[in-house]
Amino acid sequence: MPSVLGRYIGRTRVLSGKLLGKTGKAGKLIMRTAAVGNELVVKRGLLCLGNFKAFRIGKRRRNVGKGRKPLKKVQIYRKLPLRLLSRVWGHIHKAQLPVWMRGPLLRLYIWLFGCNLQEAAIEDLTYYSNLNEFFRRQLKPSVRPIDQQHSLVSPADGTVLHFGKVEHNMLEQVKGVTYSLQTFLGRTNNNWWLSETHSKDLDDENYQQMLLENPEENSLYHCTVYLAPGDYHRFHSPAQWEVLHRRHFPGELFSVNPGLVRCIQGLFNYNERVVMSGCWDQGFFSMSAVGATNVGSIRMYMDSELHTNLPGKWKGGLFYDRVFFDQSEGGGITVRKGEIFGEFNLGSSIVIIFEAPRTFEFKVKAGQKIRFGEPLGHVVDTDQTEDDKAIETQETVENMKYKEA
Repeated sequence: MPSVLGRYIGRTRVLSGKLLGKTGKAGKLIMRTAAVGNELVVKRGLLCLGNFKAFRIGKRRRNVGKGRKPLKKVQIYRKLPLRLLSRVWGHIHKAQLPVWMRGPLLRLYIWLFGCNLQEAAIEDLTYYSNLNEFFRRQLKPSVRPIDQQHSLVSPADGTVLHFGKVEHNMLEQVKGVTYSLQTFLGRTNNNWWLSETHSKDLDDENYQQMLLENPEENSLYHCTVYLAPGDYHRFHSPAQWEVLHRRHFPGELFSVNPGLVRCIQGLFNYNERVVMSGCWDQGFFSMSAVGATNVGSIRMYMDSELHTNLPGKWKGGLFYDRVFFDQSEGGGITVRKGEIFGEFNLGSSIVIIFEAPRTFEFKVKAGQKIRFGEPLGHVVDTDQTEDDKAIETQETVENMKYKEA
């Protein structure tokens, strides 16, 4: 493994030098080390982070010999210089491109990842001075209408990885692969709005119930949307809600490609993430941006103090809080459904966790491609549900009479 990493770091240095200097072959060099589905293309072969050979070695060595500590996937994955790689890739994103090079290089990127240039507010590729500007391109307002019939819409273009009720304080990355709600959102004794009433950490079940404003009638739900490298990289508010608090967890930058998400239990709790919490008309509401390999940074437009993907080491469980609640105004920052909220400097994932009545219904399927502004779900009116059942019953009775006749 050291020789592989050494060759990779050496090639990264050569890439950076050629990008900043002679640009004759810069397009090919950039794409040679680009994160094509979070894979690193090197001259002597393909190093696939989502299916790394060391995982298989660890599996074979597991439980071999008494007293030998199991070799875990996460421990092996942490050995890879993913944060360094992401910062290098972030610098490459921001490197100024000569005008003559912008068109060919960006058209190559569009071809590789299937971007729809016709949806961009500015279709002239020479306008984008670097890759980062193209990733963050604005869309024409008409191409993403905001659904007004549903209370919750998709915050971004991407793929729905999983959705459903939060059960036993556990969220699901994909079906059958879980991670802890309390670890993902953080300890309760440091949440500013809970510090006066909860002086100690709660157990899992009590933590989930504590988040609910109306536990007698409501449940906690979640939905995860994965943004691929070719997707629109900005994200928006999925509902009308009030932001009260931000929590930033420094962490790993593991790939959130669906293939890898299925392999590593609790991957989202290892990764760097920014959790924005508050409330909506149904109770608790939060939207979290999860970092990933080659994501140069996460940006929240309302939070100028936020800085992600910084060099250095951190202790597990460390986080940084910021409160948006204004005591003089008696509230936080209100955001409208569909309002621009933040951006990634490459694809990643958005996790929405929210409180809603038990009649809430999702309008999506796992694995479905979805676009920003399209419906995720809504609260079904109880009276309307009873009326629908009555209509169905009446139709059934009439059908039976018809058959008997």
